[in-house]
Amino acid sequence: MSATAPTSPSLAALGQRPPRLTLRVVLYTALLIGIGAATLLLFIRHFERTRAEHTAMLQSSVLTQGVVDRLSPADLREPLTATRRAELRLLLANRVLDDETLAAAITREDGRLVYASPGADVSAVPVDPELRASIRSGSVASRVLDVRTGPGTTRVLRTFAPFRLADGSAGVVAIDKDYAPIASTARQAAIAVAAVLELVLVLLWLCLIPMMRSATRRFHRQLDTIAHLALHDDLTGLPNRARLGGRLDELCDGKQEALAFSVFFIDLDRFKEVNDTLGHDRGNELLVEIAKRLSTAVGPGELVARLGGDEFAVVSEDATDATSALVLAERLRTVIAELFEVAGIALEPQASIGIAVAPNDGTTRDELLRCADIAMYAAKRSGAPRVYARELDDHSPVRLAMTGELRRALDRRELVVYYQPQFDLAEGTLRGAEALVRWRHPSLGLLEPEQFLGAIEHAGLTRRLTRYVLEESLSQLRAWRRDGLDLGLAVNVSERDLADANFPNELVGLLAEHGIEPSVLELEVTEDILILDSIRSGRRLERIVAAGVRIAIDDFGIGYSSLGQLKTVPAQTLKIDRSFVAGMADDPRDAAIVRSMIALAHDLGLEVVAEGVETAEHVARLRAAGCDVGQGYHLGLPVPSEDVAVEAARSLAPVVPLRLASA
Repeated sequence: MSATAPTSPSLAALGQRPPRLTLRVVLYTALLIGIGAATLLLFIRHFERTRAEHTAMLQSSVLTQGVVDRLSPADLREPLTATRRAELRLLLANRVLDDETLAAAITREDGRLVYASPGADVSAVPVDPELRASIRSGSVASRVLDVRTGPGTTRVLRTFAPFRLADGSAGVVAIDKDYAPIASTARQAAIAVAAVLELVLVLLWLCLIPMMRSATRRFHRQLDTIAHLALHDDLTGLPNRARLGGRLDELCDGKQEALAFSVFFIDLDRFKEVNDTLGHDRGNELLVEIAKRLSTAVGPGELVARLGGDEFAVVSEDATDATSALVLAERLRTVIAELFEVAGIALEPQASIGIAVAPNDGTTRDELLRCADIAMYAAKRSGAPRVYARELDDHSPVRLAMTGELRRALDRRELVVYYQPQFDLAEGTLRGAEALVRWRHPSLGLLEPEQFLGAIEHAGLTRRLTRYVLEESLSQLRAWRRDGLDLGLAVNVSERDLADANFPNELVGLLAEHGIEPSVLELEVTEDILILDSIRSGRRLERIVAAGVRIAIDDFGIGYSSLGQLKTVPAQTLKIDRSFVAGMADDPRDAAIVRSMIALAHDLGLEVVAEGVETAEHVARLRAAGCDVGQGYHLGLPVPSEDVAVEAARSLAPVVPLRLASA
């Protein structure tokens, strides 16, 4: 698809690139691991310190036991003699005091000091409720204190080991151990444990990096896939409507002054037949093939997109005017029309192409797409690519206002029916007329059908208009019958009418209401309607014919019907399109086609009506070919109902060329 346009934007170009997950995860996990490690270190240090303190406290408790065993009740009741003080000094020095034990003291239960080793800051041991409870229960307690040692202070762990002598007297042995070795032991243990845990966490963190990098790459690939699907058609791989809109917005950006480019709206003709006949899978195969052909037919600076269904679009910066745009459109039509074999059937796809050229036809995405769409429908009618022109626009503000006015016009019966005479070419007499609707607009005057039928269709008033024309026409037929005019009448019906299952019943009811014989009425149906919905339309037509109403195939020759389909249509009349009749005098091929159509219709038992009879030479050639009925401006213009009697009063000489009808 390299020829379709600039490479589709990634999520980064669209401002939707996701965050760099690897970097974020690494940073966040590192932060969390750091916080967790610090918390763990504090916990371990506290745990180890508590354990070291407990160990030191137990050691102190064991040491004091040797001192307590040597105490007597008299030591607690009376002041110590010098000899007893010396004994206790020696006892504490031998049993308790060492390099880590700084001082020791013995106090009574009430807190009075009995003895303290030299340099001990235990002149007064606080006896608080907790300590008293410890003494009563006989449990050892400890506290961390700052004590004076010379000019400064030293942090110590003071252990209180309660005792009770034989006479019931109690006291406490307080031992101060240097806290520095205890803290050092706790710190070293904590560091060792924390180092192991930190190493494990760092290794885990390092293992996460490649995993997250891989996950990030997969995530980015998935997002790129999502972005591609959001901007491309999943069947053909072409850019979709969203991508097309983005490209048009870029080209229509106000920063680019008067940038000229073209937008092509492409619609495949009769694609529904492929789906209905061969199935949607085969239809999809055709769409994929068309996408490939369009992609190879455009240049590197041109975008091909699928809008949905059988609709495609092309944006070309090389086609900057109507002439170059039409050249590209013909090239696209040519590649589309190349034979394509599907399910053993050779198809020759056809497409209608509408073109809008910027900036003349629009300066925004919506304007250009709308104009290209309008031009495409015009191309479908003409059979050739069309460049947008204002006269093609059926959606102008005037037409929009006209839609509302049409509803009121039907209610007020402002629509009138004119009748174009149909003459028997052999006898030169008036055979009947075709009912043609006009709008007697209050301010715009008498409007031709092409000026408001588009608004009728868009407003959904087609069925209502058909009933309106039928009622007016049948009422006029009854009036003619009353005045002695035995004429037939042809009325056009649309695809919407035949799609309505109730239409045959409605028609029979109107005929009965006006007292008109069904055989006098002829309904004109274009061959395109029969092709687009042959099954449903055929059923409706069979019911209508069974009721006695005649059917005419209108505009024959310009549609896509085959001769095989023609024989299955329940019709009694074939109307040759004016485009063939107009060329009879100048183009021998048109004359041959008309003669062949007349002969074919007669062989099939059909009556032939030629439209567009504009000259006496047309009349002569049609008579020579055996045409039954003629209709055209040379034979008579569409006239109000009251002038039909005048047309009936004149007859056409069977041999003498017909006079030119006045305007």
